[in-house]
Formats: sequence, structure tokens, C-alpha cells
Amino acid sequence: MTPEVAAPNTRPIRVVLSALGAALAVVPLALALVDPRPDAALRHAYLPVVVLAGAFGGVAAGLGSAVAAVLFHAPFVLPAVERDGLSRSTIEALATFAVLMIVGSSTGALAAWATREQRRADLLVLLQRALTGDVGLADAVERARTAIQTALDADVAVLVGDGDGAVTAGRPGVPPGVIDAVVADGRARWLPDVGAGVRPERAVVAPILVGGRALGVVVCRRAGEWSRAEQATITALGVHLGVALENARLGAAQRRFAAELAEKVATATRELQALDRAKSAFVAVASHELRTPLTALRGFSELLSTRTFSDAEVRRFARVMQEETERLVRIVDDLLDLSRLEQGRPPPLRRAAVDARAAMLAVAAFFERQRDRVRLVVEAPPELPAVHADPDALDRILRNLVGNAIKYAPAAPITIAAHDVAGDVEFIVEDRGPGIPADALPRLFEPYFRVGDGTSGVRGTGLGLAIVRALVEAHGGRVRVESALEIGTRVRFTMPRVH
Repeated sequence: MTPEVAAPNTRPIRVVLSALGAALAVVPLALALVDPRPDAALRHAYLPVVVLAGAFGGVAAGLGSAVAAVLFHAPFVLPAVERDGLSRSTIEALATFAVLMIVGSSTGALAAWATREQRRADLLVLLQRALTGDVGLADAVERARTAIQTALDADVAVLVGDGDGAVTAGRPGVPPGVIDAVVADGRARWLPDVGAGVRPERAVVAPILVGGRALGVVVCRRAGEWSRAEQATITALGVHLGVALENARLGAAQRRFAAELAEKVATATRELQALDRAKSAFVAVASHELRTPLTALRGFSELLSTRTFSDAEVRRFARVMQEETERLVRIVDDLLDLSRLEQGRPPPLRRAAVDARAAMLAVAAFFERQRDRVRLVVEAPPELPAVHADPDALDRILRNLVGNAIKYAPAAPITIAAHDVAGDVEFIVEDRGPGIPADALPRLFEPYFRVGDGTSGVRGTGLGLAIVRALVEAHGGRVRVESALEIGTRVRFTMPRVH
């Protein structure tokens, strides 16, 4: 809301000037009664009246009161000049006339200058108040225009260039070429008549300067005259207005930056809190995952050390212990890989030419030995080229993806496919399980993240897909997930082929 400017109240000034006029008329009466000499000391009573008139009424009042004082005192001086000539007393009286004229005009001029400076200062304060607060450039320009228009009693338009265009408040009413010229050279223009009426409408077009560059213009139009002082005020106003608008722009930018920073800090805080909760959940899950194979190993080792079993039972126990040991090794490997990822180190790779089809068949055979009811389908053409990859890394990638598919779709057929595409080999692991919610897809490759926060009853640490992405990207490949609820999930990743 733009601050209001109160209209100047001239009634007290008129009252004071009327009182001073009456006091000026009293002085010659007092001279006539007390001391009618032309150089009487009482003649100096004119001086404070003239000074006060100039101070309150400006040049016209000061000079007018001085002329009135000369006319009032002339009947005492002129007869003495005719009678005595230029005597000492008449010369002092004539000097008094000169002093009154000089004091009246100079006092009025100083008072008018002080009034102009006061109005300029008031206008600057008004602009400052109008542009305080969280305002955009368009709102700031409109507030500045309203403040200037109220203070100068004129039609005002403010045009400011912005990075994305121009902001205009008010109707300029001057030729566009004049505005372009003012912006180009940064010099104010005086236009004697821009209106179509009988009375000329004069305009001042001043540049709004910021750092020596014209940011825009302020146009002031009024029917009637503009004094030189008013023109100078408008020109100086362009500089102050530029600083005020620039401060408003910088203040708004700072507030936007502070708001964005606060939002980023809040977002980072929420992410850190979510990560902390995920790590806490991971510690609990990892502890459980580690304890399960360790418990199995401990139990079977105690049975084997304390009792005697048949060869078939020993082989069955050994097979279970081997599976649990492999499971324990996978968990430890995942933890080591996670540690490397968090330290920003890529996983170590020992690349070689790897038969992609043989790697897929080996993973399928591994899971078929472990689970009786799992259905795995391998689709790979015999001419599938070899890939330039770390064989252990490729095996871990495929085991992680197939293992996830079996966890979520144990009874559905799972397809492991591969084909040559654009100089790479693309691997596909597809299941017909329950699918993944769309809002969870962007977070699948985050460490510790588990769909449904681990409430589905499916075991796991939440590290598998994060490690899959790290291993694939370390080979220069890419991985992506496609999923639909109640339809299934397809994971694709690429590996560079051997050329």
C-alpha cells in the first residue's frame, strides 16, 4: 500500500503574511509619532518583517515586502533628500532601501531553495517507504509512480526495463523515440508541448540511472510551466528512483534466495532424517539377515559335532551349510560394496571376455538347484556376442535381479533374456509378480530403500539394486526398471560387447 502525501496547507502561511503586512504598515506610523528622521533607528524594524515575509512566502513575498517597506519609508526620505541633498542621514536611509531589497529577495530565494530541498527529501522518504516490504518489480514501479504523481501534482509514468521485458506504470504520453533517446544516452529531455489541447502540456523525461546505465525513464507531464528547479528535481529523482528500485529488486531477490535456501535446507534435513531412519532399519534388518545364516551354521555344526548321522544326512546338512555360507558371503560383499559407494570409490573390476549366454545359464542353474519350484526361462540366441565385463560382477548383477524376482514372484515364471543392441548387450530379467508402485520407482536404486518399507514380509537388506546400478555403471552401462501393478516388473541393463 503506497503511503499518502498530505496536500500542503497554505492557510497558516497566508495568515502569517497578512500579519506581517499589518506589522509593516505599523512601522511608518510609529516613525511618524516617535522619530520622523530618515535615518531613525526605528527604520530597522522593517528588516525582521521583510526577513520573515521572505522566509514564509518565498521570493515574491520577500521582494514584495521589501518594496512595500521602501514605499512606506520613502515619505520620510525623499523630502529630506530634496531639502538637504545627499547628507549622511539621507545616504543611510537610501542604503536601508538597498539592504531591504537585497535581504527580501535573498531570503525568499533561500526559503524557496529550502522548500524545494525539503520537498525533494520528503519525496525520497516517500519513495523509500513505498518500496519497502516484499514487493516485485511491477508493484514497486507502480508504487513509485503513485508517490511521485502525488508529490508533484502531475501525470507521471514510470518505465523500467527488466530481463524478461519491460514494466510500465502509467501512460507516458510522449513519443517513443524520445524515451529511446533518453535510455540510450542517459540525458533528460524537456518537451515544451506534448498535448493536443489549447493550453500546452509540458513534459520532462528523465532517465532512471543504476550504475551509470539507464534502467528506464520517468515521465512527468503537466499543463502549465515547469520551473528549472522542478526540472532539476525530476532529473535528480531519476537517480534516486534507480537506486530505490534496484534496492527493491535486490531485496526481493535476497528474500527469494533466503526462501529457496530455507526450502533446500528443509528438504535436505528431511532427506537426512529419512536416511537416518533407513539406516536404523537397515541395521536391524542386516543384523537379522546375518544372524539367520550364522544360526543355521552354528546349529548344524553342533549337530555334526555331537551326533552321528548317515552319509545322506551329512550331505544334506553340508548342502544347507554351504547355501547359508554363500548367503552370508553375499551379505558381507554387499556391505563392502556399500562402504565403497559411500566413500565415492568405484567397485574394483577385472574385465575379461565373458560368454553372456553361459553366464545366464549358470545363474539359472544356481537358483534351480536351490529351489525346487522356481521356473526360470533363459532366452538368448546362440550367436549372442561376449561382453567385456568382470565375470564375478556380472554374476552378482544377475543373481541380485533374479533373486529379487524370485522373492516377489516365487510361483510365477521368470525370464532371463539378452540380445545385441547398438554395440552393447542388453540383459532383461522379467517377472509376473505384483509389480512396483509408481511412486517407489524413482527410489529403487537408493541404498537401504525397500518397497513398502520392508512390511511385505520379503527378506532383504535393501542394498541389492543400489549395488546393481553401481556395478553396471562402473562397466559404462545403464540400468532401468519398468513395472506395472498386478502385471510384473522388467529390469533392463546393458554391458559393452567385445569388439
